[in-house]
Amino acid sequence: MAEFDELEKQEEDDELTSKVSKKKILLFLLPVLIAIGIAVGLYHTFQSSFNETKGLPYNIIEQDGNNTSGEKQTLIFYDLPEIETSVKNINGKSKAKFKLSIELTNKEDISKIEALLPRFYDIILSHIQELRTDEVNGAEGLYWLKEELLYRLNLAAMPIKISNINFKYFDIDKK
Repeated sequence: MAEFDELEKQEEDDELTSKVSKKKILLFLLPVLIAIGIAVGLYHTFQSSFNETKGLPYNIIEQDGNNTSGEKQTLIFYDLPEIETSVKNINGKSKAKFKLSIELTNKEDISKIEALLPRFYDIILSHIQELRTDEVNGAEGLYWLKEELLYRLNLAAMPIKISNINFKYFDIDKK
């Protein structure tokens, strides 16, 4: 009987020490987890606020002009968001993903361009959806597309002059 009582006391002691060790673990682990959560939350909060100042949709570059007056020439590269649309294909439709950047020369035109963005998207999407994949294959097809989009966007943005369009990337998902 004495052995049974000793075994029972040992089991109670083991349960008590395991409960104490679980409490100690929780006591130390909980504040660490809370601190990690706060750190991650602050990181994302401050990162998004920094991205608002750095993540402008345009870059302004000033360079010495080639003219004889020595004036600085200003180039503004305004990035349009990624556009995804369908393109006609022999087998049906393919997906096209691309990102454009338009070049401007006046800083005052930025706000006007931002107001015209819905019209730009409409022009770009309606033109590209009517293309076939073989029309934009290779360098010649992309050059033709670039010149056609430049012409159409300049018509829509009149009197603002868009000096160039740059493809950041252009990808057709052929199925």
